[in-house]
Amino acid sequence: MTRPAGATGDFIGRTFTAPAARSDRMRDIVLGHVPRDRAIRVLDIGCGTGSLLFRLADMLPSAALVGIDISPANIQAANQQRAARATGARLQFEAADYLAYRAEPFDAIVTDGVLHLVPGDTSALVRKLAGDLREGGVLVCSMPFDCAYNTMFAVVRRVLRAVRFPWLDRRILQIARLVHRRDMDDDGLRERVDYMYIPPERMMGEHLARSFASAGLHRATEYPMNSTSPSQLKHAVTIFVRGAATPR
Repeated sequence: MTRPAGATGDFIGRTFTAPAARSDRMRDIVLGHVPRDRAIRVLDIGCGTGSLLFRLADMLPSAALVGIDISPANIQAANQQRAARATGARLQFEAADYLAYRAEPFDAIVTDGVLHLVPGDTSALVRKLAGDLREGGVLVCSMPFDCAYNTMFAVVRRVLRAVRFPWLDRRILQIARLVHRRDMDDDGLRERVDYMYIPPERMMGEHLARSFASAGLHRATEYPMNSTSPSQLKHAVTIFVRGAATPR
């Protein structure tokens, strides 16, 4: 994830692995918007245990890929997998707060279910994303979109966060087992209990898209992202292309 303040403090010291089907979907979308025949640099913000980056490394043989996450446990798990992979030399994982992270601009930035959790000023976050992309580079961003369903569940999550008790965690886990027992094990379900207590800091909509455009990130297209649970915020994947140079 990103920084240990606010909601993202819930992720410190824990591992969060994206479901395989979700990583497959993100991989396929990314591959439709980046060149496969030349060396590019790719950054995954909130990489978790590396699920998406490992898939991209397999399909982008000339790419150098960097994953950052606020949780050292995620990075440790990703590095353990990296050591056993033939593509490992082109992969780098680092525990970092994205807003404090510094690197040369990338050709592509990918981020799945993360930007809505980053606390702080949205304009500063958007300007940093623009500054971290080369001109002509792409941002592939999966995040909740502005709709009545997501607004309702944001309110529910705020209420749950205010009254959180261990018994409520157990009850949420019991319900999750009933809904997802065929497609997710207990470890994966326990990872996701915390999400029920984290309302989004922002959602994708016209106002946020205008903030991106003002920073030189212009919306190119959008793709649906399937939800795995009625309690999950509805996501979409938006592609932004970096226009004229933006001051860093």
